[in-house]
Amino acid sequence: MEKKYIFVDYEGTLSESPKGTGENQSVLLSDLLFLDVFSQLRPIEKVKKYLQKQNPANIFVLGVVDTNNEIKQKEIWLKKYYSFIKEENYIFISSEHKKVDIINEYVENKKINKKDVIFIDDKQKHLEPAIKEGYLCLNVSDINENGCVKSNNKLNEICK
Repeated sequence: MEKKYIFVDYEGTLSESPKGTGENQSVLLSDLLFLDVFSQLRPIEKVKKYLQKQNPANIFVLGVVDTNNEIKQKEIWLKKYYSFIKEENYIFISSEHKKVDIINEYVENKKINKKDVIFIDDKQKHLEPAIKEGYLCLNVSDINENGCVKSNNKLNEICK
C-alpha cells in the first residue's frame, strides 16, 4: 500500500466523548477551564487497533481545543493511550477553524497528494467538506472491532 497520511479527530474518535456539568452532561467552558474532563476517558479500541497498523510517523491528531488546560489534559491522555503517535504530530486548533482547512494547509505545505490522505472523524459535518476536497474519509462507524475498514476496498488491504 502506498504511503498514507492519517488525520484523526480526538473526541468521539480516539476517545469516548467527555461528560461535563452542563445539561445532559454537556461540557461547559468552565469544565474545560477548571475540571479534568479527559483523564478518565477510555480510548476507542477499534480506532486504536486501526492506527496501530499504520505508520506512526504519518498519523496526526487533529483536535479542537478551547483552553490551555484542555491542551495539557489531552496531551497527557494521548501519551498514555496512544504513545505510538509522535507528540509533534498533535495538532490542536480552535473551534473557529475548519478541520479541512488545516488538512489543506498541511497537504499544501508538505506537497502531499490529496489521494494519500485519510481523515477519520465521528461527525459527518467535518467529513463532508473533506470529501468535497477529494480526501478519503472514514467515519468511526466504518471501522470494525478488529481495526479493519468495513466497506472500503481501497483500505481493506491494510488488514490483510
